[in-house]
Amino acid sequence: MLVQTIQLFSLRALKGACILAIQLFMIMALWLALSCSLAFATQARVLNIVVGEWPPFVSEQSKHHGPVAHLISDLFKDAGYQVNYHFAPWGRVYSLAASSQLYDATAVWMYKPERLRDFLFSAPVLQEQFVFFSLKSRQLQAENLAQIVGMRLGGDIAYSYGPELDKMVADGKVSQQRVTSVKQNFSKLLRGRIDLYPQEMHIGLAELRSELDPASAALITYSKVPFLRNDSFVMFPRNMPDSDRLRVEFNQLLEQAIASGRYQEYFDRLEQGEY
Repeated sequence: MLVQTIQLFSLRALKGACILAIQLFMIMALWLALSCSLAFATQARVLNIVVGEWPPFVSEQSKHHGPVAHLISDLFKDAGYQVNYHFAPWGRVYSLAASSQLYDATAVWMYKPERLRDFLFSAPVLQEQFVFFSLKSRQLQAENLAQIVGMRLGGDIAYSYGPELDKMVADGKVSQQRVTSVKQNFSKLLRGRIDLYPQEMHIGLAELRSELDPASAALITYSKVPFLRNDSFVMFPRNMPDSDRLRVEFNQLLEQAIASGRYQEYFDRLEQGEY
């Protein structure tokens, strides 16, 4: 009887151990499955965005790659994506985004109808404000285009300053000397070789801080009323299957950020020198 009892107890213990082992195995299998699923999901939610160097808004050397890149990253982060930025020369960025199928988006671009062949446009993510930089000592009035007739302008090669100013140059109402860099334009302004330098306000101010000595920068001012405002956009390649969905998600989050005041915080930080 004692032997039978011991055998029965042993069988029950063995059965219990087997059940426990099976349960542990199932828990481990479930944990591994969940881990793999999470890892796969995390990997699948990485977005690759190709951009060009455009300080202070987007720059490989800036904190968070600049305020516009920071804004885009944070908005997509709210939707559960991790953004990886890939920098390339501007001459290649468009074609890489349009045809390589390696990138989910590119930023940031002005609207042109011909670009609709290759891309879907987001809502405006940035409004550029073009002003005239001048010497404080000249006290030039340059709040609108009618006030600049007869003046000598600086400019950047292969850049449009809006159809109205471009036409004034073409018609000879103003002259324009174009060079290859913002710094060169400011040097010409300081030497009196040009009267005004049209440039996006934030870009001009960033260049004054980084490229000119404080004494020289203090000699330059700018018009407080922009003569041109340009909207810029994130573009999503038409040949990527998720582009329309990503655009809708991004636009919704951008709208919320603007309404809450969060959008403006990125540009306030730019003014404060955080980037």
